[in-house]
Amino acid sequence: MIMSRPKQLGSKEVYNISNLQTLLVQGCLESSKNPLWIIQKSDLGGRGLFARKRIHKGELILTNKPLAVGPRNSGPEISFCSYCYETSDEIKSCEKCGLLMCSKNCKVSQMHLEECKFISTYWKPKSNSRRILSILGRIRIYIQLFLLSSEKKEILLHLQHDSTSTFQELEAIFSSFHIPKEHIELMKTMHLILKINSFRIPSSNREKTIRLCGLYPLAAFLNHSCVPNTRNIFKNDKTMEIYASRDIEIGEEILSCYTSLIWCTPVRRYQLHISKNFWCKCSRCNDATEMGTKLSALKCFVRECAGALLPHKPLIATTEWCCDTCHAKVPVKQINFLQSIIGSLVRILSEEEEIEQQNVILKRLESFLPCYSYIFLDLDFKRALKLGYDWGTKLKELSESRLALKEKLCRGTLRTTAALGAGDAHLRGLLLYHLHAALAERARRSPDLYDELKSEIESTIDQAYNILQGDISAPPDLELRRRYLGPGCDKSQEERFFILDEKKNFVMCTQ
Repeated sequence: MIMSRPKQLGSKEVYNISNLQTLLVQGCLESSKNPLWIIQKSDLGGRGLFARKRIHKGELILTNKPLAVGPRNSGPEISFCSYCYETSDEIKSCEKCGLLMCSKNCKVSQMHLEECKFISTYWKPKSNSRRILSILGRIRIYIQLFLLSSEKKEILLHLQHDSTSTFQELEAIFSSFHIPKEHIELMKTMHLILKINSFRIPSSNREKTIRLCGLYPLAAFLNHSCVPNTRNIFKNDKTMEIYASRDIEIGEEILSCYTSLIWCTPVRRYQLHISKNFWCKCSRCNDATEMGTKLSALKCFVRECAGALLPHKPLIATTEWCCDTCHAKVPVKQINFLQSIIGSLVRILSEEEEIEQQNVILKRLESFLPCYSYIFLDLDFKRALKLGYDWGTKLKELSESRLALKEKLCRGTLRTTAALGAGDAHLRGLLLYHLHAALAERARRSPDLYDELKSEIESTIDQAYNILQGDISAPPDLELRRRYLGPGCDKSQEERFFILDEKKNFVMCTQ
C-alpha cells in the first residue's frame, strides 16, 4: 500500500524489487508458479503489481495466505476464543500462558502450543485479572509475527509502514506484562506495518466470530484506485483471493479500492488520509461530477435555484464549491459546517429505530442534499440488503409494496455502480443476489409471472454466484439458488421454487 510519492528507483532498488518478487513466489505466498503479476515501480507511488499478460474479467489473479490474523482494534469488548475467534461465555484461560480458549481442540492445536511456549517464556503478566489476560487474545497478531520463519520475516521488512502513527493501542499490553525491550521495539515496528497494510476480513454468515483483520503480504503491494480493476474474497481458512473485476491489459497496474466504492470523493479522500496517510488523486477524485453521478453534491444555497453545488477543484481540500446551474460560489468553510451537520444527522439516523423519527431525519437531510447524494445511495444500498433479510421480517413476509421497493433499490444502486465503472465489484454481487431474491419471490407469489421473469431470475443469480462464490460473507443459500434457479436447471417450475420453502432450504443448505 502506498504512503507517498517516492524518489526515482535506482539500480539497487530495481534489483531489490526483483529479489522481492522471487521471495514472494518462493515463500509459498502465491499459488501460481507462473504468476500473472510482476512487481514494478508505480506512478501512483512506491511499488505496485502489474499485469504480465492480458487478464480477463473474473479471472483469478492471485491467492494470498495471511502472515497473521487477529481481532480489529476497534472491536467491542466481548468474550471470544483466542484461536477460532468465536464469541462465547464458556471460555477458560490456559494455566500456562493465559490465552482464552473455548475448547480442547483449540487448546491442543499446534498454533497454541507454539504461542503458549513463547508467552510463558518471554511475557510475564503483572496481574492475573481476567481482563488483562484477555488482552493477549487481542494482540495475538503480534505473537504470530514474532513466530514467523526467517523467510517470512524478510517479506515483512519489505512492507511500507506508517511513520506518523502513535502506539496508544499497544500501551495496554506494555503496561500489563513484563516484556523484553527488544520485543517492545519490534512490536512498535509491526504496529506501523499493520496500520497501513492490514485488510479487514468480513464476518462469516455461518459463525459467530469477532471482527478480524489480516496481514496479506502480496495484496499489500496493490495500490489504491477509486475505480479499481479487482475484487477480493476471503475463504474460510482466511486465504484471500483476488479476481479481475474487469479486463486488465498487459502492463496495466492491478488496483484495489481501500474504501467503499459508493462514498463520495471528499469522504473517500479524507478516510484514505487518516487511515493510509495519503490523498488520492485518481481520475474519479479529479472529476467533480464523479462520472456524472454527482455523489458529492449539495443543494444550491440560492433558494430559487434547483442546481447542485460541487467542488471547483476536487483535489484541493480548501477549494470553493460552485453551483452547476446558477454558478454561485460558496466558501469551503460554509461547506464544511454544513457537512458536519449532515454527518451528525446520519449518525443519529443510524442509531434511531423508530420509523417516524427516521422519516423526520430523512426530511431534514433532503433539505440539504439532492436525491442522488452518496448519503441516499448508501442508505438505499443498506435498505436493499436488509429488506426481507433483517429488521425482523422475512422475504416471504414482505408486503407487495416493500418487495417492489427492494427491487427498485437494487436496480437504482446497480445503475449508479455501473456509472462509476465498478465492474464486477463485491457490492455488485450482493445487489444482484438481492435483486434475484426479489424477482424469485415475485414469481413464487405469482407463478404466471415466471415465464416473464425467468431470464432475469437466472441471469442475476448466475452473475451473483460468479462474483461471490467461495467468500465467507456470501449468502448461505447462494449455491443452492444458483443450482435450482440459475441457468441450466432441468427441474420443473414447481421443483425449482421448492428451495424457497424456508425449512427445506435450511435442511438443504446444511447438507
